[in-house]
Amino acid sequence: MTAPDRDPRDPLDHADTAIGQQAAAWWARLRSDDFTQADADALRAWCARSPDHARAWRELKQVWQALDPALTHAAAAAPQRANVLAFPVRPGRRAFLGGALAAGVAVLALRPPLGAWPSLQELSADYRTGTGEQRQVALSQQMTVQMNTQTRINVRAPEAIELLGGEAEILASGARQPVTVLAGAGRLLAQSARFNVRHTDDVVCVTCLAGAVDVLWQQRRQTLDAGQQLVYDDRSAQAVTAAPTQEASAWRTGALSFVGKPLSQVVDEINRYRPGRVLLRNPELGRRLVRMRFSIGQTDGALAMIRDLYGAQMTSLPGGIVLLS
Repeated sequence: MTAPDRDPRDPLDHADTAIGQQAAAWWARLRSDDFTQADADALRAWCARSPDHARAWRELKQVWQALDPALTHAAAAAPQRANVLAFPVRPGRRAFLGGALAAGVAVLALRPPLGAWPSLQELSADYRTGTGEQRQVALSQQMTVQMNTQTRINVRAPEAIELLGGEAEILASGARQPVTVLAGAGRLLAQSARFNVRHTDDVVCVTCLAGAVDVLWQQRRQTLDAGQQLVYDDRSAQAVTAAPTQEASAWRTGALSFVGKPLSQVVDEINRYRPGRVLLRNPELGRRLVRMRFSIGQTDGALAMIRDLYGAQMTSLPGGIVLLS
C-alpha cells in the first residue's frame, strides 16, 4: 500500500491539520478488509516520520484511552447505542499494531465520538469557540459578532460570514450595504439590526431582537421585525412566530432558563456548555416538562438538580460522561 500522505511538495504537509488528515486516512485504511502486515509497518513508519507525527498520534492515543473505559461501560449498559459509543476493532489488527492501534481509533480527528473534542472541520474555521467559551469579533465598523459556546464561523467578506454551527448574536450598525450571514440553507441580510442565529443539528433559528432582518430561503424572502422568529432547515421553513426574545438572548447574561420545556431539551443545552457528554437513556424522563434556571458555568449543579428534583438516576463515568436514567 502507498501511504495515504499529501503531496510532499505541499507546504502544508507538516501542519497540524494535514497530519490530522493523514492520521484519519490511516484509520480508514486500518478498518478496510484488506489491511496487511505491510500496511502496519508503513503506519509505524508514518508515526516515526517526525516529532510532529509522533506527537499527534500520541495525543490522540491519550485522548482515546481516557475515554475508552467510559465508552466501553456505556456501550455495555446500552447495547443499542454501541454504534455511537465505540468503534469495533478486529483483534488480529490489534496484534499488528500493539498500542498504536488504540491510537488509531482516534479517527476521531474527523468525527470525534460524543463530540468529545474539536473535529478537523471545527479547527479549520476562521473563528471558533470551545465548550463554555464566548467571544466577540468585530469584523468591521458595521458588523460585530458575539459568539456563543461551540460556535464556528468563516469570514466571506468584511461584512459577510458563514455560521457553520453553533450560535451567534449579530449587530449590524447602519451599513450602506446589508451585512450577510449564511446559515444552513438560508441567507440573512440586515442593515440596522440586532439578531440571534442558532445553527444546530441542521436546523437554523433566526430571532430578530431589534430592527429588521430579511431571511432568504430558496426562492422566498421573509422580513422579520423585532420580536419575531423563523426556523428552517434544508427541506422546509416554518411560519414566522412571536419570539421569546429574552430566552433567545439569555446566554448573553450567563444564565439559561427553561419553563415548560422537555428535559431532553435541557440535556441537549447542557451538552453545549459542558465538557464531556450527558446521555439521557430514559425516553419517558426526557419527555417530562420541567422548570429550571441555572448558570451556564454551573452545569454540574444543573445535573444534580435534575437528579434531586426529577428523580433521575445519575452515573458519572470517566471523560466527563454522565448517564441519566
